[in-house]
Amino acid sequence: MDFDWKTFWKVIGILFVAVLVFSLIGFALGWITLPIRKGSAGNVEEQFRKGYELYESMQATAQSVCSAQDAYDRETDPSAKSQRLSYLQAYETNYNRIAADYDAWSRNIFEGGIVRPSDLPARAPSLSEMKSQTCGQ
Repeated sequence: MDFDWKTFWKVIGILFVAVLVFSLIGFALGWITLPIRKGSAGNVEEQFRKGYELYESMQATAQSVCSAQDAYDRETDPSAKSQRLSYLQAYETNYNRIAADYDAWSRNIFEGGIVRPSDLPARAPSLSEMKSQTCGQ
């Protein structure tokens, strides 16, 4: 009994075409169901949590900048004043990092771009704006 190569290649061809067709259907369904997945309760909840977490981190960091600025302004020892300035600059840098993360989250259509809470701004407030909100400065 000889092996039938013609039948073998037909079966391989049919399997290849079937895998290709099902892969394309899966890919298309992934894009078709994307709006449903992004609008799901779980995703909306996650994006709200992340947005509020980033915004509250900016508020807390702005408050730390205010405290560091007050400590720097009150310091009289030049050596300690230099150290206070380093702390102040570190807090300011941290605020800018969090603000950049917030802006990236807010602009990303798959994250906060569509399902951002309405009470959060589209862009991160500048440090001076946030300081005036949190510290009254």
